[in-house]
Amino acid sequence: MLFLAADLALKLTPGPDMALTLTRGMTQGFRIALLSVLGSFCAGFVQIPLVVLGLAAIFKESPTLFLFVKLAGALYMVYLGIQALRRSRQPRDLAAAPTKGAGCQVFVQGFMTNLLNPKVFIFLIAFLPQFTDPAIGPVWLQMLVLATVSKLFGLCSGATYAYGAARIRNWLTRNRWFLQAQDGVLGACMLAIAGYLVFSADTSTSK
Repeated sequence: MLFLAADLALKLTPGPDMALTLTRGMTQGFRIALLSVLGSFCAGFVQIPLVVLGLAAIFKESPTLFLFVKLAGALYMVYLGIQALRRSRQPRDLAAAPTKGAGCQVFVQGFMTNLLNPKVFIFLIAFLPQFTDPAIGPVWLQMLVLATVSKLFGLCSGATYAYGAARIRNWLTRNRWFLQAQDGVLGACMLAIAGYLVFSADTSTSK
């Protein structure tokens, strides 16, 4: 449940994928926005093997590095939480609408936007190890399952954004406070999750 809650909080993080989905939905409708979401999802077929196999090999050789990455990931979540809270204090507009294109072009744009976004790899590297335990099985298998669940969750949330943006496009443009409230909730969730993970890491280390 903690993993799902944390992953949901990450899915609310404003970024290129969300901006692309919202603007596609608001300007071109649900079908085009969904193609962009599918492109972002398919980027996971490249990202997941790179992150899962590489991290698992390193962590197997160095339990200390495993703990360090978990703590570093928690600190990165603190940074994200603070940034989100800062954004929540300032009005923010939706991204400008991208250039219209054919369905294939929209899919490729979504794929490349996600694949070339370094934050996606940072998220996977910082996020997945927080919810694995070498004592219960292979780390690579746990991260593979978690990464797959996260990507599927992203596909569902992206489709929801696309549908919602297409349906409430007029309401969103009139009520910019919604974006500020979203950032405020995200910041609070990130700080709470980071605090829990740091405490858990300290407890496991002391045993």
